[in-house]
Amino acid sequence: MFFQQRDRHEQMARLDPRDTNADGQVSPQEAAAYIRDYLDNASPQERDQIMREYFGQMSPQERQQMGDAIVRSPANPVQNVRYDDDNDLIDAYTRTAQAPAQNGKSPLEAAFASGGMLSSPLVKAGLVGLAGMIGSRMLRR
Repeated sequence: MFFQQRDRHEQMARLDPRDTNADGQVSPQEAAAYIRDYLDNASPQERDQIMREYFGQMSPQERQQMGDAIVRSPANPVQNVRYDDDNDLIDAYTRTAQAPAQNGKSPLEAAFASGGMLSSPLVKAGLVGLAGMIGSRMLRR
């Protein structure tokens, strides 16, 4: 079970969010899969808290870019996002991460893949940073 995978959480907790060159630690796609696993298994309260922390660290411009990219991705179920509303952004991100896989990848993984809507180095760094936040939280349990 996800909550008992100490090695995986330790790996995610050690991540440097600026490491976007996939140098063998954890790729953005692996981070996206880890985040999906977390969102599938965490309580709604725990998910909400960590996602609020994550989006709270973003500038309004970064939040807008994230929301726009989620909406533009053809693989996800979200049609519009109010980036200035935490609840709406959290819901859109969570629904994208938990949507059924297509071609073996979740819409979140596909969005972060090379050429995907969220494939910019800045956005990937944020994804890896979120995986690091989740890993640290899991280790503190």
